[in-house]
Amino acid sequence: MATVVFAKEFQKNLKVDGSLKPRAWDLLAKLSADQDLTGLDLKMPKGARDSRVRTARVTDNHRAVLFAAGTADDKYYVLVAIRPHDDAYEFAAKATMRANPANGVFEVLHDQELPKLPMSEEHRESASGRPPLVPYRAEELEAIGILPELARRAVVLTDDRELTDLCIAAPEWQATALLDLACDVPLDLVTERYGRDRSEPGTSSMPADFNDPTQLRESLSRSASRMEFVVVEGDEHLRRMLDGDFMAWRTFLHPDQRQLVESGRKGSFRVTGGAGTGKTVVAMHRAVALAARNPEARILLTTYTKNLANQLKSDLRGLAAPSVLERIDVSGVDQLARTIVARAGGARARIMQDQDQLRLWGRAVEGTPDLAAGDDAWSTSHFLKAEYEQVILGMETQSANAYLDEKRRGRPRLTRIQKTRLWRVVEKFRELLAEHEKTTYLDIAVQAVGIARGSGLPVRNRYDHVVVDEGQDLAAAHWRLLRAVVPAGPDDLFICEDAHQRLYGDRLVISRYGIETRGRSQRLTLNYRTTRQVLGYATRLLAGIHYIDLADEDDSTEFYRSLLIGPEPVTHASPTWQEEKDFIVETVRRWLDEHQNQSPGAFGVLVHQVALRDELVRELRSAGIPAAILEPDGTVEASGVQVATMHRAKGTEFARCVVAGVSEQLLPPRWRLEEAGEEQRDEISARDRNLLYVACTRPRDQLVITWTGRRSTLLPPE
Repeated sequence: MATVVFAKEFQKNLKVDGSLKPRAWDLLAKLSADQDLTGLDLKMPKGARDSRVRTARVTDNHRAVLFAAGTADDKYYVLVAIRPHDDAYEFAAKATMRANPANGVFEVLHDQELPKLPMSEEHRESASGRPPLVPYRAEELEAIGILPELARRAVVLTDDRELTDLCIAAPEWQATALLDLACDVPLDLVTERYGRDRSEPGTSSMPADFNDPTQLRESLSRSASRMEFVVVEGDEHLRRMLDGDFMAWRTFLHPDQRQLVESGRKGSFRVTGGAGTGKTVVAMHRAVALAARNPEARILLTTYTKNLANQLKSDLRGLAAPSVLERIDVSGVDQLARTIVARAGGARARIMQDQDQLRLWGRAVEGTPDLAAGDDAWSTSHFLKAEYEQVILGMETQSANAYLDEKRRGRPRLTRIQKTRLWRVVEKFRELLAEHEKTTYLDIAVQAVGIARGSGLPVRNRYDHVVVDEGQDLAAAHWRLLRAVVPAGPDDLFICEDAHQRLYGDRLVISRYGIETRGRSQRLTLNYRTTRQVLGYATRLLAGIHYIDLADEDDSTEFYRSLLIGPEPVTHASPTWQEEKDFIVETVRRWLDEHQNQSPGAFGVLVHQVALRDELVRELRSAGIPAAILEPDGTVEASGVQVATMHRAKGTEFARCVVAGVSEQLLPPRWRLEEAGEEQRDEISARDRNLLYVACTRPRDQLVITWTGRRSTLLPPE
């Protein structure tokens, strides 16, 4: 048996041309078995700079580039790329592999022309009027392992676009190190982040001889090496990767992500970061790491919506063996509450949906006598529903006296007399709920909290660790429930959140519910999903808005960056809805024609309302374009262009995406603003701004935004 290592570039080649996958799988299996290599035509190209480089046949027109290392008894094959026949031989002849002499990180180097500087280096700073982005000398960068020519160019650049272009030609750890330095990360921290593993004691010699399997393994095991290379750990690991379709985020982690996944902590921990920074990836790997660390531990991986939970469950199967996965429960938080109540013998109640609840609140107001004229400000259905969910169901004790003493942080001021009358409306609402034989999700959560804090918590819902994704969307009752199902202690709760993506939850501070993360949090800033152009547009949506996270701290998009580049986002206004639909159809048709190597499911169309979603599906289909509605469980039908509401698209990604219907009338919906009271209008606009941010961060390569008539006021200035 040989050990197979593959590079991220190898995975990218397969993603670009899916037809190569079956033959690539065959190549991997044969190399792993290290026998019956018939048909691979394994050989060293003429004029190769590195005697260990090989090419192998994939198809008649494609060759794999790889390196053979180790010994006859402990052989390694490092797969680097798949390229067309002639390109592969040219690439292989110039490629070399090494351990970086400064930090031991495994690297594959090849001649790649660096972007030319627009002007001579000595005149760049004076001409631009700006200081260099990387405030260090080239010698200092070389000392931490940056290639000399890369270092020489990086230290004179003053434009972030040029720096990103330069980084594309660099090994990934060097590219991200340069971006870190440009974002004011200190040199010593960058040295630590991409150098010797933080847990590695002493100053052992750097690996250099890859004919020695021990030194090769040492180099490959470093965190910065694992940003680009993954070691296939036996047949089971290979099988999971084959079944999981080689998705890059499952195998390649940034050193910061890996430390978040693997480190132990004294208590709860929070991870913050914008869309596309890998929080969900970290959450899944963290759940697997906790389960693998202790074969007796039970782990809960939870999130807000059912479709996100289903997606987590599906993706998790590619990360670990069944013996590990069987100890990880994956569940939406509302489903967790219902399961606890059901297992404790509670009756299965029917859920009243939001619009019906609003109507019921109106009836509760009508059915409550002796309300004063000044109560109009708080007696709207929207205000009462928010008060009930944000304040009342988050209280430890559900009583009128407890409500009188509740501080209600962030809510409009009420006098004690007003709170007394409001509580009578709450009691009437609960009576009406009972008459309908229905309840709400959060009422069930409160019921589950009571069970979990008593002696009736089912054994299967007692957890050693809880991992939370999309934590910003959870309500107070949810946090009380999660605190109740896991005892306080080391690594009890691991929480991923992004206040900019808050669509459902309310601004709250989790320390109020016994979850303390002071001094235990970290922000992720490197975007893995979207191009620099898409990321820049999406963050401009949030400009000037102040966001607060679950620890009552500022949450900023400052220093978010991406190594990917692509076209600028396209905005398009139409005089009529039909013309907007026509533009969308032609845009999608052009994508399908220009990118025939990608399935239709790689493209998405997102809208605010279900009615618009269904209309666009019909429009696409009538134009002969395969289209599918993104199902509630998150299932993606690859044979059709995905059409979804912006809410449903949360947690998904597309190669290219149209965000449609972004007009003044529709986003935020004019009718909702007119129907809501004065105090709710800012909240509605804020949530729809976050929703638009979520939608605009779904595409990897191209973002198109369309509207009819006047553009939404939520869009950034042109």
